[in-house]
Amino acid sequence: MAGSTVPKGLGVRGRKLWKDVTDANELDPAQSVILVEACRTADRLDGLDDVIQGKGVLELMHFRVPDRLNDDGVLTVNLTVDGALSEARQQANILKQLLVSLRLPDEATGKKPQARGARGSYTPKTGRVTAIESARRRSQGA
Repeated sequence: MAGSTVPKGLGVRGRKLWKDVTDANELDPAQSVILVEACRTADRLDGLDDVIQGKGVLELMHFRVPDRLNDDGVLTVNLTVDGALSEARQQANILKQLLVSLRLPDEATGKKPQARGARGSYTPKTGRVTAIESARRRSQGA
């Protein structure tokens, strides 16, 4: 997938993540979808970091300022951004989960992590009696 076209709409961090991963790995279609979401999440984290640091906040917000100045002739505006740190923490966790779900091979060994998914129901092996079945038989007097 080397040289793969970067999806539209990604920011600086998202484009870098896309390029780094696709240059080093051959992705199947499902992995490509997950990677796009990981790239978008990385960009969201950059945006949230800007909000937390107070960068570019005024460009993002549209608000009316009263026509009044304080006694010193200075206009003071208090801006409170609630939830940015909490949202950044949640987005960081999502990014981690997305990257892990790609199951990219380890650079040193080349091995992929174990697949984790729905395991379905377990069925007892033929001729083997489970503990639950033994208890059921005992309670029925069998």
